Amino acid sequence: MTTSEYETQLIKLLDSLTLVNSGEELISWVGKELQATFPHGAFIFGVGEVKGSGVVPIKLYTSNFPMDYLRSLTKSNGLYFSSTFRLWLETNEVQLLNDENTSDASLEPEWLQNFRRSGLLNMAAYGIYDSSHRYASYFSFHQIPESLGERHCRLLKIFIPSMHAALLRILNNPKSDRSKLGRSGTLSPREIEILNWDSAGKTSYEIAIILGISCSTVRNHIQKILGKLRVSTRSQAIAKAINSGLMISPPQNSHYMVSDGKL
Repeated sequence: MTTSEYETQLIKLLDSLTLVNSGEELISWVGKELQATFPHGAFIFGVGEVKGSGVVPIKLYTSNFPMDYLRSLTKSNGLYFSSTFRLWLETNEVQLLNDENTSDASLEPEWLQNFRRSGLLNMAAYGIYDSSHRYASYFSFHQIPESLGERHCRLLKIFIPSMHAALLRILNNPKSDRSKLGRSGTLSPREIEILNWDSAGKTSYEIAIILGISCSTVRNHIQKILGKLRVSTRSQAIAKAINSGLMISPPQNSHYMVSDGKL
C-alpha cells in the first residue's frame, strides 16, 4: 500500500466515525472499520472521573475483555487503578506493553503479574482529558497481533481524538444510547454512581460522605432512579440496571456502565 493509499484509508476511517451516534454503533465501528486498520483481539474504553492516580468509571465499552481482571483493579476506596493508566496520567503519552517488555520497572509488580494472567498482553492505550482535567476518556486495545512501536503510537494519536469526540457525542445525547431501558429513560452518571455504591452495600449516609453531598441529595437521586427505572425499591432498581447492561452483577460490583460487544 502506497503512502497516498494509506492516508486515504485513514481519512475514510475517521470520516466513517462521524456517522456513529450510539454505543452499539461505536462498538460495531471498532470491531469492523477500526479492526481493518488497527487489528486487536480485545478492547476497553470509556469515560471516568480522575481522582489521583485512579479513576471512577462512568461508562465503559468492552469486547472480549475479562471481567474478573477488570474487577481486580478496584481498590478499597472505590477507585480503579492500573499501572498503564497511571503512566498515561503522568506522561500524557501512548502506553505500549509488548509481550517482551513486561519487566518494565515503572510497572507495579502485583499489577503486572495479574495483567500477565489476564491474557491481555500486546496492549496499546491512550487517553484525552476534558477541559476541566477532572474527567477523561481512555482507550485500551489488547492482543494486538504484532510487535508494538512508533506506528501504533502515531495511529492512536490520529484516531483517538475522533473516538473521544464520538464518545462525548453519544454521552451528551441521551436518546442515542438508551439500550434496553427504552422509554423508561436513562440514568445520569451521578445516578449510576450512586446506584453502584448502593449495590455495594453503602447506606445513604455513607454514599453522601463518599461523594461529598448531603443525605437528602442522595435520597433525591434514589427517588429519581426509581422513577426512571419504574421500580419501587432499590433492590429492584439494581436488578433492572444489571439486566439492562448498566451494571455488572454482585458480589464485586463495578462503578460504571458496560456495553459488551464481540469482535
